[in-house]
Amino acid sequence: MANRRGRTWRHARSNAPTGVHHRSSIILVVYKLHLILKYLRKRRIAWVSLVAVMLCTTMVLVVVSVMGGWLRMFRESFHGLSGDVIVRGESIAGFPYYQEMIAEVEKLPEVQAAIPVIRTFGLINIQKEIMDGVQVVGYPPDVGRVNRFARSLHLQRVGPDGKVSFALLPGQADENSRIRHGMIVGTGVVGIRRTEFGKEPQRPSRMYDVWVSLTLVPLDADASGVQDIRKSVDYYRIVDDSHTGVHIYDSNTVYIAFDKLQRELGMEANANQPARTREIQIALRPGQDLYAARDRIEQIIDAVARRKGLLDDRSFVLRSKPYTVQTWDQLHALWIGAVEKEKVLVTFLFGIISIVAIFMIGCIFYMIVVEKTRDIGIIKAVGATSQGVAAIFLGYGAAIGLVGSLLGLLLSWLIVHHINQLHLWMGRVMGVQMWDPQVYLFDSIPNTMSPWDAVIIPAVAVVASIAGALLPALRAAALNPVEALRWE
Repeated sequence: MANRRGRTWRHARSNAPTGVHHRSSIILVVYKLHLILKYLRKRRIAWVSLVAVMLCTTMVLVVVSVMGGWLRMFRESFHGLSGDVIVRGESIAGFPYYQEMIAEVEKLPEVQAAIPVIRTFGLINIQKEIMDGVQVVGYPPDVGRVNRFARSLHLQRVGPDGKVSFALLPGQADENSRIRHGMIVGTGVVGIRRTEFGKEPQRPSRMYDVWVSLTLVPLDADASGVQDIRKSVDYYRIVDDSHTGVHIYDSNTVYIAFDKLQRELGMEANANQPARTREIQIALRPGQDLYAARDRIEQIIDAVARRKGLLDDRSFVLRSKPYTVQTWDQLHALWIGAVEKEKVLVTFLFGIISIVAIFMIGCIFYMIVVEKTRDIGIIKAVGATSQGVAAIFLGYGAAIGLVGSLLGLLLSWLIVHHINQLHLWMGRVMGVQMWDPQVYLFDSIPNTMSPWDAVIIPAVAVVASIAGALLPALRAAALNPVEALRWE
């Protein structure tokens, strides 16, 4: 009888005028929303599913934001400190004719600027208090035209020309002193540490008064050995400090003028050899194709080297050239590739863990369907279709997913935005240090969330919630109202 009554009601509805159809559609939508909201408010067991969706969304968003931010910091930092294209010597003794190479490269319309850079290693002694091995980098004054080193300085406010000064500060020059040159140190070299994220660190009060001795070992042009077992020692004053945010640079790198370091290493021009450099950093104009520009630059470099006879040396056995021409991402491909793979792996693992929420929603909804068999029978007896009943539970799952994912989005944003403060608090209260700059290379945890991730991951959570409600919804739709109400 109930089935006959339902068929009669549906038949009458199909023959009703258009206005009646419209009102019937509104009534169907209203009763579905009413039941969804009623179950959402009163069926507290479903809140467990909501909390599961919220926590899974939070977990995945936090992991993706931190790992994605870490990868983004790698790219921005290494790109910012190396320019767009790098000509790098295969030998620590460097390569000659760099002036001619730079002059020819800067004629290319896609090239903005090019500078020579020297990297080596040395020993520093700061006022007999700090003695350590460091990386020594020689930059020309116009380094700001190519990379972002100038932006990392504390005292110097570099103008549009991007020039960096290694000159002594006012009051440091003394006619009776043998110290005539300035040095910029990484913040970690002199023990400058941030005690609280976002605040400027305290610097030693007499940091600019101390002397620094730097010991270097020059090499022959062919890198066959140390020049007569001779070491180079000179004294400097600290004129500024650099905080790049990259721990491996800030903790053990000092910077001096390019021409000064060139002389100390015996790489300047003399009667027997032309001047040498370790690398050339090249900045491209905005909008240029990075790899196409790299190919054109390599052709120019090869042409100069061939013209100077640099490629005619028969001593090359393992390598065809004394230099390589790479883009910034090729130079750092080992680091960037490792972080990209780690991001994919961690995201995949946490995504697998989040599947638990789908099964939890399915189990809880199945319990609700079993418990609400009588209600489902009544709804179908008064004319609700199987599709309508299924839509109620699918809408219920969508509501659980929507509310849970939005709460998870809010919670994850709060965690990511304040993650460095939370890390400092954990260190003070619990003595836990989860982010070690010596391991992760950066002194702060990434604290930005990608808008794309903030849209995609909650959307996936909603779809997953609907998927979890699918089987219970099909079971509810398949219920026979006569069987459901037999014992009522």
